[in-house]
Amino acid sequence: MRTILAAGLLIGGCALLQPPLTNVDAPLRQGEVLSAAAAANTVTIGQSTKADVRTALGEAVVIDFESGYEVWLYRERLREKATLPAPEFVLLFAPSGIVTKTRIR
Repeated sequence: MRTILAAGLLIGGCALLQPPLTNVDAPLRQGEVLSAAAAANTVTIGQSTKADVRTALGEAVVIDFESGYEVWLYRERLREKATLPAPEFVLLFAPSGIVTKTRIR
């Protein structure tokens, strides 16, 4: 009986660690996009500015460096019954504020 109870607690605890699945119709949260591939199509390397990206995709999760470079991260919204990690769209901004590199991971 104790083993069954312990197993139930472990399984329940793992469920709490996973990010909540969201309703597709709910508003996007900070750093969230519906599609990483579609987000990538809105950005032009060497041309898009921070303002352009913010207008197209909304607020990102931002990591800034003392050098002036910034990394912006957008995670694809999780769909119900998702088993793999959500794709992420990552952008690198030069100190000038222009996109220098992007990647979907």
